[in-house]
Amino acid sequence: MEDNSKGVSRGSLDVRILRDVEFDFQLYRSLGAVSYEGGTVGEILSLVPHIDCDDPDSWVKSFKELATKLKNHALVVLQKGNNESARQEFLRAASYFRAAEYFGDPRDSKTRYLGMESRDCFVYAFRTTDIQFEAERIPYGEDFIPAYWIAPTTGGKKKTIMMMSGFDGTSEEMYFQAGSAALQRGYAVVLFDGPGQVGMRRFSPETPLRPDYEVPISKVVDYALSKEDVDPSKLALYGISLGGYFSLRAAANDSRIRALISNSPITDMYKYMSAFAGEAINSPEDITLETVDLVPTEYLSKAQKLQLVNIMLKYGRHSMFKAFERMKDFVVGDSIKNIQVPFLAMVSEGEGEEALSQAKEASDSVSGKSTMRIFTREEGADSHCQVTNLPLSNSVLLDWLDEVFGA
Repeated sequence: MEDNSKGVSRGSLDVRILRDVEFDFQLYRSLGAVSYEGGTVGEILSLVPHIDCDDPDSWVKSFKELATKLKNHALVVLQKGNNESARQEFLRAASYFRAAEYFGDPRDSKTRYLGMESRDCFVYAFRTTDIQFEAERIPYGEDFIPAYWIAPTTGGKKKTIMMMSGFDGTSEEMYFQAGSAALQRGYAVVLFDGPGQVGMRRFSPETPLRPDYEVPISKVVDYALSKEDVDPSKLALYGISLGGYFSLRAAANDSRIRALISNSPITDMYKYMSAFAGEAINSPEDITLETVDLVPTEYLSKAQKLQLVNIMLKYGRHSMFKAFERMKDFVVGDSIKNIQVPFLAMVSEGEGEEALSQAKEASDSVSGKSTMRIFTREEGADSHCQVTNLPLSNSVLLDWLDEVFGA
């Protein structure tokens, strides 16, 4: 694996199942969800022989076929009254459709279809249970923020965590990342996708990311506090990946958020993404949406081209140079000092020097009591957002929050 320790990396795990760093990380990402019913090891590894890293469509096809098979079988067993089997298969199908969506071309409506299938299977899974569950559309100007409310059936005011992913994650994936673990601890969760994120772009494909993410998140806070079940004194916000930036912006501008967890904290989007892109950011020639497909594959693989397309579309710019220039607007700045609530900064040592540096900067800059947790290779958790050891990640997160809010 290329050494990117001075930049931003996916992690140091180097098993080389698919012989490509990005494809392997995406495989680990799916395997990580196994801990919370988001897959099985056998099902996922059975796809490996069918995946060609030079052809992202082979990944899409493999995960889509598996997801479709599970969805169809879940519908059959549901008709027979086997609700628990149906629930499990719907959840795995939701996870696998999300995996297929990842390597889909965002310009293709077929990719949006995969995302909607993930969403539908997720909803089907919870329709088989007695747990509190609502698929919501939170008002946001002329648009809406797609969200889920999931809560234990026990009465009384509930400790609640609003959870969001980052650049390419979804609300459904956040359930497997941390939502399921939080529910097991008695927390209510609000899973949501804001402007520019995958879950919202399924409905509004032209919606870009915005630097002032406190604006959409304030709508989510409004929604959470409108629920009679929510204890307003025990309302937390958890953001992973680029959600580490969004969550900082929100907490710096909204005192109704009573605890903050960022995994990992990002204070400067341009520096972070430039470190992740490495030498590509220093390219002498710009790449645009019109020219990206014309770049020879010896210079850019098909998967790398899809990454660039996603970056350009999500930042609302039709060239690589302009997209990275736009990122310079995404900074937390001095407003980080406004964060006076308890703050947990989570970061993995395998994510690279820039990620560690920004996490430390955030931890040192907030005004509230701050805790920083660095996950290590020895723990099997030094991957991006600890996808290779989610039970440990969630133990750290929820133990800390139990102490802050009171178990």
